[in-house]
Amino acid sequence: MASHDSLSRRELGAVVAGVLSATPKAGLAQTRVAMPPANPGPVLEIAEWSYKFYGVEHALLARGTVCNGMQMYVEHWVPSQVRHPYPVVLIHGGYGQGSDWISSLDARRGWASLLLEQGYKVYVVDRPGQGRNPYYPFLHGLFDRQAQTFEDAARAMGIDPKDASAVQLVASRGQPMPNNAFTQSVWRSRSAILLDDIGPAVFITHGDGAVFASLAAQERPQLVKAIVALEPSAPPRDVKAPLMPVSADRYGPMQMLGKNNRDALQPVLDWLDANVDPAGTAGGLDPNRNIESTALKLADQGCFWVGVQRKTMPYGTIPLGQMFVQYMIPAAQRHPYPVVLMHGGGGQGTHMMGIGGRPGWVHYFVQAGYAVYWLDRPSYGRSPYHPDALGPSHLPNVPPLEGLIQSTAVFNTAQWPGIGGMHDPLIDQFMACEYGNVADEAFHSDLCWAGGAELLDRIGPCIMVNHAFGGFFGWGVADRRPNLVKAIMCIEINGNPFAAQLRWGLTAGPMTYDPPLADPSQFVLVDRTEPPESPRPVVPSYKLQAAPVRKWKNLQNIPIGWMTSEFGGGGSPVANVEFLKQVGCRAEMIRLRDYGIYGNGNLMLMEKNNHEVFEVMRQWIEKQVPA
Repeated sequence: MASHDSLSRRELGAVVAGVLSATPKAGLAQTRVAMPPANPGPVLEIAEWSYKFYGVEHALLARGTVCNGMQMYVEHWVPSQVRHPYPVVLIHGGYGQGSDWISSLDARRGWASLLLEQGYKVYVVDRPGQGRNPYYPFLHGLFDRQAQTFEDAARAMGIDPKDASAVQLVASRGQPMPNNAFTQSVWRSRSAILLDDIGPAVFITHGDGAVFASLAAQERPQLVKAIVALEPSAPPRDVKAPLMPVSADRYGPMQMLGKNNRDALQPVLDWLDANVDPAGTAGGLDPNRNIESTALKLADQGCFWVGVQRKTMPYGTIPLGQMFVQYMIPAAQRHPYPVVLMHGGGGQGTHMMGIGGRPGWVHYFVQAGYAVYWLDRPSYGRSPYHPDALGPSHLPNVPPLEGLIQSTAVFNTAQWPGIGGMHDPLIDQFMACEYGNVADEAFHSDLCWAGGAELLDRIGPCIMVNHAFGGFFGWGVADRRPNLVKAIMCIEINGNPFAAQLRWGLTAGPMTYDPPLADPSQFVLVDRTEPPESPRPVVPSYKLQAAPVRKWKNLQNIPIGWMTSEFGGGGSPVANVEFLKQVGCRAEMIRLRDYGIYGNGNLMLMEKNNHEVFEVMRQWIEKQVPA
């Protein structure tokens, strides 16, 4: 096929940034996310699914040691029947991220799944500073002076901004590192680390992802077996491997995201069959892999964004509030209600995906027959941040701050699967995805709750599992959609009643109380003291309402479990459960020690015995919400 001169990286970013310029009014986007097709394709039989951050390095700052921001996130799938000798590595371009390959814009299977259907092992990359790799302007370069606007994109591409696919396109666009010599040196080194780990591979790229593949081929020429370059910003140079440039002439721009993405992949598959040496060894699972199963049998998988809103700036209209949702639907769905997983703290959805190749709660729920949706809150992970959209966090024009690697208290538990300390590879994997918490919790809550309500409107009644700082998500979404929340499981939720920014009780934003109140200053509060032998953390005193007590009007009939370990989290279990009971909720404390489980901390969802902890949670859920 003929080569195609595509837009430059920055031009492409402007094109895809703001396709909602004709949305009728401010607020939530007027079009919902598209529903997936009734027959998405054959069952996906996956022998292994996990992720890894490659090239994690430390940087010593005045305030402590941090990740230096050059890590590269890679998610991989190994089919049960590997039918091709080399895996495929999918590289996004421009302002994109790895999600470009996981779903189409109209909720069809992305190329990652379509390649799995063909028996390819698949590796999806988020380039450093993009997607699941936090973007730090003091390490990666300042943010663009202006966020990407809807108006510029509509003029450049002629996209109908009312189309649901336009909402999904603009929601995914994030800030890239400048494509310069320094960035290319990072791409070169990280691609080499990846290839040294996975062996010979085929690269499929989009836009300036072709530059990434070129650098990989120059650095490891024996390990790059072919390159397919969709709309390359520049033709790959100094590459000995077979090369297939793909223009947009036949299938339109961003072929992997369009309605005809399955048809668009077929010429690529045909070319690979004709040009890639079939003499290699296909292989299956890594014999040195973790022995715990990460196998999955899926009816479908994909991703989308909810909660996309509009914000008017002097230079145009920009998106804000988008929240990334990834999902897996088991082939044998044995439970009527899906599970929605919300991460905590400064993390992202990877917290639910295990660590170090070990399975996580996504695996366990899917293996147990639940459909699973796990989220990245706005500004975290694959939910892009720009200061013009979401405002400052701790410092002006700086995104939420990354955590300090040496702040390892949370890892000093008997169940942490790593060696602990500054040189623990698993602590590196954990810290590689971390931001700090946002500054304005009320604003952040409003965005999360709007997106959560939109998600439930799409998927219907569900069970919510919320960890640590993500606990507020369940309260506000259940308040807005009480008939769609069948149960809430809290995993050591952060904060204590009416403390710090939690002016509305356990939330920074307003909840529906009965009798109603217009402002939290109307609460009348009294001090309480915890009884002896209370689970950690124990606080000297905490506040509850004085009689007569206002109730949470919309959560009265929703069962709530509060799970706590020996180590404890960021809030008092006693204070929180007592608050919930006081406002009329059906809440109970679940202490792991009562089930003979010891040695856990706040990161129980990824510790050595995370499956035992999961079973306690699953049994509670299925008792409250029978199948």
